[in-house]
Amino acid sequence: MPPRTRIPVYLLTGFLGSGKTTLLGAWLGQPALHGAAVIVNELGEVGLDGALLGVTDQASLVSGACVCCTGLPGLEQALEDLFWARLQRRIPPFPAVAVETTGLADPAPVIRAFDDHPLLRERYRLAPVIAVAGAPGGAAVIDRHPEAQAQVRAAGVLILTKTRDAADDEEQALRARFAELNPHAAVLVSNHADLPFEAVLRAADTGQVQTGETASSGPGASPVAGKPAQHAGHGRGQADQSPHSHDHHHDHDGPHDHHHAAQACFIPLGQPVARDWLLIRLHGLAAALGDDLLRVKGAVVLGDGRRYVVQYAPDARRFDVSPHDPASTAPAQPGLTVIALHADAQRVAAAFNRPAASSG
Repeated sequence: MPPRTRIPVYLLTGFLGSGKTTLLGAWLGQPALHGAAVIVNELGEVGLDGALLGVTDQASLVSGACVCCTGLPGLEQALEDLFWARLQRRIPPFPAVAVETTGLADPAPVIRAFDDHPLLRERYRLAPVIAVAGAPGGAAVIDRHPEAQAQVRAAGVLILTKTRDAADDEEQALRARFAELNPHAAVLVSNHADLPFEAVLRAADTGQVQTGETASSGPGASPVAGKPAQHAGHGRGQADQSPHSHDHHHDHDGPHDHHHAAQACFIPLGQPVARDWLLIRLHGLAAALGDDLLRVKGAVVLGDGRRYVVQYAPDARRFDVSPHDPASTAPAQPGLTVIALHADAQRVAAAFNRPAASSG
């Protein structure tokens, strides 16, 4: 099929906790992505990101495996299923597909799939990759994690988030890492998801630096030379004993081979818990795991009977416990997904429950 008649796919990537879901949730309510199908990739079995997006009719969850490796067939199958459901009018026609990868994904194998997989090659076209990085500590995250470097290199559009929470030197350090790893990508800024998706599309076409506040060249911004790099084409506090390993080697051809060691473990919290009880254990978890703690996310019920969303990202290095938006779908099972390096379910459970043992 001619490229213009193929369905565009917007691949949204970025390291754990960088703000991808917040951005995508805002974009799905804007005209440029109105009616788009959504595919969310999460490492844990109990997904939170898909629930927070509040989309159900044309949404798919690829869970338990990262789409850059063992989860890639799941992504390909989800795209196939969406296409046939659209063709057979089992779902409304969608103008585009938005794919949110897990924060540990290397986009390269996904990009290649749009050349290698016959149906994807014929019916879809991959738009420039969008990569997100949080300004607080973002440069350090990129330096520490090869996956974050691969995400930046693959992008046609790079988005800095949380700049209002970052020191000037942190933002400048992240911009410098962007320039070193991918000097031809457009660079944009978003705070609290104020960046319109239309501005992302314009940046992909022009390579112009823009900010969420103005959606145009702001003070001190300068055009980026060249076009964006784009592709052609159960009980309280007990951890689940079947973690989803992300410790593997890739055998792909070319320069995209990489290795990372991380596991997603789920801590079910089926009963309401006190806020202080929760925070003591979360900070104990962070202290015990240190830099190995990459992400905590989940939904819990506190003592007031209300549901709250819990988030921890490696850039900001703080826990956020916020009321759950009733407009979004809540995960069926309250609890926390913990993603950490070199930490199996036993280590995570011991770290989470340590404050209770020490305070007794």
